[in-house]
Amino acid sequence: MDKAPPRPLRSLSRHRRVVASCLIAAAALTLSGCCVNPFIDTDTNREDVPGAAERETGGTLEEHAPAMQAAEEDTTLTGFDMRLVRVQPGVHLDTEQVCHVSAAGRVEAIAEADGERYGERATQRMSVRCAAVTGEGWADLVFSATSAGHAPEVTVGARVRVRILRADGGFFDYPIVEFVETEALGDPTLAAPGAEGTPAVVGNLPTGFDLRRAQTDPAAVGSVQTCAVSHAGDIEMLDAEDSRSRAYPAGAQNRMTIRCRHAQGEEWADLVFMPAQALTALHIGRGDVIRVAVVSRTGGFFDYPVLQLVQD
Repeated sequence: MDKAPPRPLRSLSRHRRVVASCLIAAAALTLSGCCVNPFIDTDTNREDVPGAAERETGGTLEEHAPAMQAAEEDTTLTGFDMRLVRVQPGVHLDTEQVCHVSAAGRVEAIAEADGERYGERATQRMSVRCAAVTGEGWADLVFSATSAGHAPEVTVGARVRVRILRADGGFFDYPIVEFVETEALGDPTLAAPGAEGTPAVVGNLPTGFDLRRAQTDPAAVGSVQTCAVSHAGDIEMLDAEDSRSRAYPAGAQNRMTIRCRHAQGEEWADLVFMPAQALTALHIGRGDVIRVAVVSRTGGFFDYPVLQLVQD
């Protein structure tokens, strides 16, 4: 378990990764019986949109004193927020957690070439979305030869106990989790509670700093501004390669693609989080106004401006 998995997905062409992600979305919609968007706040009808989740990649990062989950939070009852695996790297590995299934993909055999990253016991896999009070996140659920017969039990509404194997490295770089048991078979007409079930922000959104000013005003770089969030993408992990190739501040652990709304429109940006800030990433969404430091006018994913979350 201590050997890092190969990262074949990072070497795939962008076209093949877009196709792979779309297949996941199609499978989840078909099998779950409900309309679930597998990418948070993403317009999946426009895969060419810069910053769309289909064009995102993930990675790994050696642990940097991760923020700890609140001790009083009982995930056995509420369901585990799978995004915690990425904002608290290393903390949840080899623990058992409850996944409230809000979407389930198709069961597939694991190719021999992928055996090393899934482990020698794994024979089948499927993409599942786990819902919790704080939000929802995808995982790559694997089965052994002895547990594969339980795969049909993993349906929308089911409570499935899983063991966390890896923070990323699965299909589309999802966390890899292993099936332990089905605690309860759910009602297929009901999705588990979570962020997808909360009302969308409607009406007039707030406005904040116009990021275009950073392109023409050198004084904007290094300043603290407000970003009125109109889109928040998936939380990703950063590795050493990302830090070397991007204009990220030293020690950044996580990132997400966001849009900041201003009086004349919206601008894309790359928002990064230090380890002590990482839990805050779970709660950033459309309609929020956050304080950010302008790190760089370019150099983020897709060469977006790089912003760093600022907390009081």
